[in-house]
Amino acid sequence: MRTARPTAVTPPGRARALVALAATLALLLAAGCAPRPGATPWPDVHEVTPDFLVERAAGDPSLAAGPGGRLALTWVSRDSLGADAWIAVTADSGETWSGPVRLNERAGGVSSYPESRPVAAWGERGLLVAAWAAARDTTGHADDIAVRASADGGRTWGGTALVNDDRGDRLSTYHGFVALTVLGDGRPFVAWIDGRFSSGGAGGEPHVADVFSAISPDGGVTWSANALVAGEVCPCCRLTLASAGRDTVALAYRGAFDDLRDPRLAVSYDGGRTFVEDTLVSADRWKLDGCPSVGPSLTLEGHGGHYAWFTGESPEDSLLAGRPAPGAYLVPWRLGAGAAGAKRALGDSLAAASFPTLARLGRGTIVAALGKAVGGAERRVLAVRRLEPDGALTPWLYLGSGVRSAAVAGHGANGAWAAWAEQDEARTRVRLARLGAR
Repeated sequence: MRTARPTAVTPPGRARALVALAATLALLLAAGCAPRPGATPWPDVHEVTPDFLVERAAGDPSLAAGPGGRLALTWVSRDSLGADAWIAVTADSGETWSGPVRLNERAGGVSSYPESRPVAAWGERGLLVAAWAAARDTTGHADDIAVRASADGGRTWGGTALVNDDRGDRLSTYHGFVALTVLGDGRPFVAWIDGRFSSGGAGGEPHVADVFSAISPDGGVTWSANALVAGEVCPCCRLTLASAGRDTVALAYRGAFDDLRDPRLAVSYDGGRTFVEDTLVSADRWKLDGCPSVGPSLTLEGHGGHYAWFTGESPEDSLLAGRPAPGAYLVPWRLGAGAAGAKRALGDSLAAASFPTLARLGRGTIVAALGKAVGGAERRVLAVRRLEPDGALTPWLYLGSGVRSAAVAGHGANGAWAAWAEQDEARTRVRLARLGAR
């Protein structure tokens, strides 16, 4: 186990200070592409990329907001040995950070890309859990689902647990796209895409997969037997989990029956033991003999939340009247009912909108997507906006340039965190910003 020590965010020395200043100016210039000055949901944009990431090649970031304003940032680095998963924590709005901790105990032992990246989730009383796809050392494309937990807010970490119970089966190698939450009673719950029932699972990515899950009764130390959550699942699109109260768990995933890649919603009312509801969110009839590699996202609070997804072009478009235009969409949903309102396109002022992501906010919902700012540069940006409680959508705030993947999280009642990986000449780097309302 490793003990992390706080480090200052501000880079020491003139050279590194200039690097940070240039990064902040680039971010603010991107934010200036919003429709009207002062009309963005978060006019105060502060780059708080940790010192140890300013000049480091990194990618696949993810965020987890915790109690008391804490934030966990995960990312992935790569070298000749493979990929490594890292985590760092701040408890003071990004002013100071714990030292980065490598999650995988075997160097190079992580399988990661934007749709299947390491993730983290907070519980109460300092519980912090992280999960990722761990590469087996037997074959080049075989992965297991690995989890580590910290009981003291990320200062020290327990050992690695492999939670998929088919890990000893040489014919079952496909596991990934992990999603994670901590239930109201403190039990960590993890779900992932699994190829154990697919004929393609032993040789790489199957054509159709399933979602399995496991629950930990003791803060991530031991894990239950695996449970089947959903079948006929798209094998390469991220999952999103959300929980509310003691026992309600919701899962957003993409279906794959008959090659229809439409968004679906599964709900459990008994702490993830059984998922009694499985609902089609939108009958887009996106038919694709291949993998779209763009999953859905959802929020859950009280009796429902919001659901966002991407739909693309289909070879059958000319035969299916009424199919939605390609792009990102948003719809409210309710427990017991699924989609509960008209879906809304998210492509206003954002061309080629894709990879939508949602996060809970004290007032409203954070909505994010990747795309190209209309009237701006051709490079892809992270676009962030707020969905107000009355249903109004604020204008987009544009961040970054050449963005490859991103994550968002709530920060207090009105603010937000945004992390993204962007291509910077010969390398990919991770950046983090704190967004605030005046």
